[in-house]
Amino acid sequence: MMEESERTKPESEPAPLLAIMGRFYPFDESGIPFADTTLVIQEMQNQSNAGGEDGGTGLNVWDGALLIARYLEKRPEIVRNKKVLELGSGCGLVGIASGILGANEVVMTDLQYALPLMRENVERNESSWKGEELPCQRIECEECDWFAPPPINELFGSKNEEMRPDVILVADCVWISSLIAPLLHTLKMYTTDGYTQVIITYQQRGREAHEEFWQGIHELFDVVVVDTEKSAGLTKPDVFHVFECTKKK
Repeated sequence: MMEESERTKPESEPAPLLAIMGRFYPFDESGIPFADTTLVIQEMQNQSNAGGEDGGTGLNVWDGALLIARYLEKRPEIVRNKKVLELGSGCGLVGIASGILGANEVVMTDLQYALPLMRENVERNESSWKGEELPCQRIECEECDWFAPPPINELFGSKNEEMRPDVILVADCVWISSLIAPLLHTLKMYTTDGYTQVIITYQQRGREAHEEFWQGIHELFDVVVVDTEKSAGLTKPDVFHVFECTKKK
């Protein structure tokens, strides 16, 4: 189904930063069919002055988010009845999708500028993620700056300092080299050895960030490269990567 990744980096041709191809996965702001309901996610015009190093990209839906949502739709057991944390949630598509699929609770995070739109999308889909069959208990939107990540118990509103998420989701957050080390530090901080499952998807947009992330993630985690077509019947372009990771003991 899946093959454990090799230490040898996959061959790739250099590409300019943010060399975005046309959207591969269908998306419509008026709604997309998802898990027997309709998922409605609104975007905003990219605001390069929004703050932070991400250039305001958290206000758009990216293919990596659509890919991980469709992957979870095929394998809902990954999030069902779990405590889910998402890093770099942007518009909230992935976290809301996890709630629809039966996650027990979801905490979505991003920089402050992205939170108002994210919360609007949570409210917009409330009837879906609070469904009768597999109701999600809550979906929260919290600020998390990878350069100064807050304690995990603060994100989940828990007084239990030992609290850890069951699953961490990261969609299309690997594209700026200067954000790789902070992202890896945040993942290390929020994961428990051999317990927390981390699912990462991203579109490769350049060699530098990809190679830095590839090396860093292997130093901290046991990494499985997912063949989405074999494991979930889900086609993806070769420039998209899907990893399932557990922290090394």
